[in-house]
Amino acid sequence: MMHALNPFMPGAGRKPRELAGREPELEIMDRIIARTKAGYSDRGLICSGLRGVGKTVLLLRMRDMALAQGLMAVRMEATSDARRDYELLLGGLSKAVLRERNKSLRERLLDVLKHVNDVSIELGAFGISLKTADDAPASSDSLQLEMMVEELCRELKKRHSGLLLFIDEFQEMPNDLMGTIIGLQHAMGQDDLPFYVIAAGLPNLPGVLTKSRSYAERLFQYRKIGRLTESQTKECFIDTMKGVSTFEDDALDRLIQLSQGYPYFIQAYGSAAFEASDSSPIPLSAVNRGEATARASIDDGLYESRWQRASQSERTYMRVMAELGKEVCSSSEIADKAGKTTPELSRTRKRLIEAGLAYSPERGLIAFTVPGMGEYIRRISPSEEQAYGSDRADARASRG
Repeated sequence: MMHALNPFMPGAGRKPRELAGREPELEIMDRIIARTKAGYSDRGLICSGLRGVGKTVLLLRMRDMALAQGLMAVRMEATSDARRDYELLLGGLSKAVLRERNKSLRERLLDVLKHVNDVSIELGAFGISLKTADDAPASSDSLQLEMMVEELCRELKKRHSGLLLFIDEFQEMPNDLMGTIIGLQHAMGQDDLPFYVIAAGLPNLPGVLTKSRSYAERLFQYRKIGRLTESQTKECFIDTMKGVSTFEDDALDRLIQLSQGYPYFIQAYGSAAFEASDSSPIPLSAVNRGEATARASIDDGLYESRWQRASQSERTYMRVMAELGKEVCSSSEIADKAGKTTPELSRTRKRLIEAGLAYSPERGLIAFTVPGMGEYIRRISPSEEQAYGSDRADARASRG
């Protein structure tokens, strides 16, 4: 019966009972909501960090905050497929309108959608070419998206509400659509309309946005989401267990050491210790018994799938990174250890970054996007002959 009450939620993007250490980001979200309801505009928000630090969970909490205050919120996970991303956006906006509880506002917003759809059809029928918010040639999708956002925001502002677009894995979005969305944030801000992009992605996301549109650095508040401090980690374990059980002091110390402040690890090791215990408070022996189970869960959820979807040359590159034993490696030292020249490995390096397996903190440097990936490779020594998951899109389902 005790195990049925396990309060930990291991898994990608699952909402934990306790969201510790993210108060500054939640305060920013609170301010955006308050300013929107008061009729003022603000900048959007970009959260970037390694996998497993809780970016998706944070994005979900922010969306819930907006919905609780009556604002319109649309959430999507970006892909590398522009057609699919447009469908997710346009469909998400339509669903958000249908979810509006205020009947008169919902009817007015539905009229807006119908008008935008009619205009889009007419423009297509007559082959009329217009410009987007960035003064670039408009596709029918980008034009429809811009018209829909602008018209919805004009109506929402009259009701002291606004439209918030929550995008996960934003770095994955095709450049043209990313540019359209950045342009929308810019144009709506200039017109003092309540539209905000609240997005999360890998550590290279700020650079990707600026590369897409140079003025992106001025449109958003940027927050680096890292691992929790020791005190925040302790708080997370204690608060998660409230009303259910507690950990003995030495058990809690060991859990803090094992989890290293990464929310994904906190949930995995906390859950395994809870399942391994038959008493309360939970002793160190239960943490020790559950350690192998938690590590296997993390290996399967974070590491193995990423190794499987890398090509043999990418696996060789990652193995060299792991053997160097550093959080951040230079391209030149990787080439030296591999017995290659830097140009010979440049294409492999680029593919690893494009696949989201690594990122470049700055020019000439590279690091894993998943904390502990190097330790996993050294510990497991996974085979470079495993089946190669060449369809990167299908592999996205395993991302944390």
